[in-house]
Amino acid sequence: MRLRTASATDPGLEREENEDSVMVWRNKAGLDTLLVVCDGMGGHAAGQTASSIATKTFTAALAEDGDEGPDLNRLKKACKQANTAVYEASKRNPDWSGMGSTLTVVAIRGGELGLVNVGDSPAYLFRNGSGKLISQDHSWPAEQVRLGVIKPEEAADHPLKHRLTRAVGVWESIPPYTDKMKLEEGDTVVLCSDGIETAGVGVEEMAKLLMKDGDLEKGLKRVIERCIELGAPDNISIAVARAEVDITATAALPRLKRISQLQKGSN
Repeated sequence: MRLRTASATDPGLEREENEDSVMVWRNKAGLDTLLVVCDGMGGHAAGQTASSIATKTFTAALAEDGDEGPDLNRLKKACKQANTAVYEASKRNPDWSGMGSTLTVVAIRGGELGLVNVGDSPAYLFRNGSGKLISQDHSWPAEQVRLGVIKPEEAADHPLKHRLTRAVGVWESIPPYTDKMKLEEGDTVVLCSDGIETAGVGVEEMAKLLMKDGDLEKGLKRVIERCIELGAPDNISIAVARAEVDITATAALPRLKRISQLQKGSN
């Protein structure tokens, strides 16, 4: 399985700072691909600092642990280190008090995907023309939906939609959401900050813009341009990995089948 990746970030039209952090690794830390999106909070430099610390600490933890693959315990440990780093930094500097960040990570090796997330930066899996949310939304309304207190349609435009119940670095410890799944050829995994939704670009439109011509870089540019067109009140960040069909291997199948038939005929 061959993976193609791309990422992009833009401050949008109304924010002075870009508080998002995005990172894409290829063939590092015992992984084929690592996607990271963090959306900082705390205002001005604090939010930017929180997302940067979270991203750098998480990736450094994977680079230094000597392990391989997307094991969920491995991802949880890295998340714990990121949370501690942001939390302790906020305690050392009064200007950073209360800062925090979302954290959404997808780690892939050999077609196996591991996911960890804290906060409301979503991760989607697009397969066979349809997309689904694979991360867990830790906003207050989403938590109330899971508890059965409110209905899903009530959460969509809830006034507390952007109030988080979990964030990296705000509390001394935080339970992340994790999941594991198998990738299939043709799958596309998308991680993004909530600035895309805030601008008014829905999941279906985002998918169409990304996959219009098969060019991920152009697709990312189209998504950001669309957000800007709609006013882009928040930072916009996106990281993508596509599991492409191995054309070389596919083309070789008829030849291999023919060889097999000839071998059987000679026996």
